[in-house]
Amino acid sequence: MSDPLATTYRAFLDNQARDLALSVARDATSEVALLGKATTAEVAAWSEAFVGATIGALVGEDGAADRVTAAALDLGRRGAPVDEVLRVLSRARRHFQRALRTEPALPLDAAAYADALDKLLALSEEAAGALARCAVSATAAARCDGEARFRSLVNAVKSVVVIIGEDQTILEWNAEAERLYGWSRDEILGKNYLEWFVPDEARAAVAADMRKVLGGEETRGFENPITSRDGFARVLQWNVGRLVDGEGRPIAIVASGIDITEHKRDREALDRSEGMLHAVMTNAPIMLFVKDLEGRYTLTNRAFDEGMGFEPNFAIGKVDTKVLPPAVLAKHRADDQKVFDGGVPIQIETNIPTRNGVRVFLGSKFPLFDTNGKAYAICGIASDITELRRAEAEQATFQVRIIEAQRETLRELSTPLLPIAPGVVLMPLVGAIDESRAALVLEALLQGVVAHRAEVAILDITGVRTVDTPVALGLVQAAQAAGLLGADVVLTGVRPAAARTLVELGIDMGGIKTVSTLEQGVAHAIGRSRRRAGVKAPAR
Repeated sequence: MSDPLATTYRAFLDNQARDLALSVARDATSEVALLGKATTAEVAAWSEAFVGATIGALVGEDGAADRVTAAALDLGRRGAPVDEVLRVLSRARRHFQRALRTEPALPLDAAAYADALDKLLALSEEAAGALARCAVSATAAARCDGEARFRSLVNAVKSVVVIIGEDQTILEWNAEAERLYGWSRDEILGKNYLEWFVPDEARAAVAADMRKVLGGEETRGFENPITSRDGFARVLQWNVGRLVDGEGRPIAIVASGIDITEHKRDREALDRSEGMLHAVMTNAPIMLFVKDLEGRYTLTNRAFDEGMGFEPNFAIGKVDTKVLPPAVLAKHRADDQKVFDGGVPIQIETNIPTRNGVRVFLGSKFPLFDTNGKAYAICGIASDITELRRAEAEQATFQVRIIEAQRETLRELSTPLLPIAPGVVLMPLVGAIDESRAALVLEALLQGVVAHRAEVAILDITGVRTVDTPVALGLVQAAQAAGLLGADVVLTGVRPAAARTLVELGIDMGGIKTVSTLEQGVAHAIGRSRRRAGVKAPAR
C-alpha cells in the first residue's frame, strides 16, 4: 500500500476507534464475568488498549500484534475463563470486519480487503493460541491441579489444540480436534500424527516445521492439509510453539489451529473471479474506464489506452484535465455530472482528438454505488466507431449522387426533346402532367429551343391522359415563353375530349397551332420552317 493510501487507511481506522472500543467494551462486560463487576473506567481502559493494538497490527505497526495477545492474556491472568475471553475476541473481530466492509470511502481494493480480514483472523488465532499455551504451561508447572483441570482448560479453547512429542506421537488432543479430525482422544493418543493425518506430499514440510519449533523458532500462520476420518481433505492454519522441561529442554510442541478450508476456498474463488474479470477487461475489444467523484481515473483497460494512444496505465491516478483534450473537457464533465445527478446510465457519442487522430466513440456512462446506495464512482464503456461513421458518410454521399443521377434521368425521360428537322423540335408528352412536371416541360422546351435554334416546337399530347386547367395553363405558358424566344408552338394529338375541355375552360389558346395528329403537326412545322428559310416546298 502506498504511503498516501496507508495514511488514509490509518486515519480511517483511528476515526472508527471510539465506536469500536465502545462495542468491544459492551461485549466484554456481558461476556466476561469479572469485567461485569469492574468499573466503567477499567473496562474502557482495557477495550481502548485492545482496539488500539488491533488497529496498529492492521497497519503493520511493530509490536502491535503482541499487544493484542497481551490484552487477551491480561483477562486470563485476572481470572477470566478462556471460553469467555475467546467469545470477546470473536465478537471484536466481527466488529472490525463490519467496519471494513461497510465503509465506502475506505481506500482498499479487493486484495487489500482480503488481506485485512486475514490479519484479523491471524490476530484472533494468535491470541487464542497464546491462551492455550498459557493454560498448558500452567498445567505442566502445576500438575497438582490434576490432569482433568488441564484437559478442561484445553477443551475450552475453540481452536484445535494438539500436543505432539519429539517422536511425532500425539500426547494431547482437545474436543475441537476430536470434532474436526473425527477421532476421539482415547483412540488417537500415542499415534504418529504425520502418518495418520498429513498427506504424503505435505509430510516433509510439516516435519521440517516441527523441527524448527523444537529448535526454538515459533511458527505462526503455517498452513498444511490434513485428512479427517471421513476422508475429507481440509486445510488448517497453525500457530505452533514448544514445551520445555524444568531444565529448558524441548519435550513437545503445542499447536493451535483453525480450519480455513472454506476461507481458503473463498479466497481461491475470489482470486479466480478477479483473474477472470481482469482477463475480460484487458482483452475486451471495448474501451473501459472508472473515475472517482473528483474525476480521477482509477481503472482503465488496454482498449482504452490503445484507443487514446496512451502508454499502458497512463491515465491511472490522473484527473480529466491531464487525460482529455481541452476542447472536449467541458462536455465530458457535464456528462459525468448528469450521471451522478440522475443516478442512471446515459448514452454518449463523442468525437475526441487523440494521439491517433480524431476518433468517434459510442458508448455509455453509468454510476457505481456502494452498499448504502451512494454513488462513489462512474464507469464508462465505449467502442471506436470512427470507420463506421466514415463509411456511412461516404455511403450517404454516394446515395446523394445516385439520387441526383436518377432524378436527372427521370427528368430527361419525362420531358424528351427530339430535333426532327432543321429548326424543328418535337416533345412527346406521356402520362399525367402535374404542376411539377409542367415546370420541367417548360424548362426543357426553352432549353431545346435555344440549343437547336428551333423555329417551330411541336408538343404532342397524344399520350396525356387528362387535359385539365393546370395542363392547359402549362401548355399556354410554354407557347408564350417559346414565342419570346422566336419559336412557334404546334400542339398535336388533341383528341375530342381534350378539345372540349379546352373550350369549356375558356382558356385563350391564341398563338398555339392545334392539329389532331402528330403527322399533320410535323408536316405543318417542316413546311413553316422552310417558308421562313425561303425554301420552296416540293410539288406534289
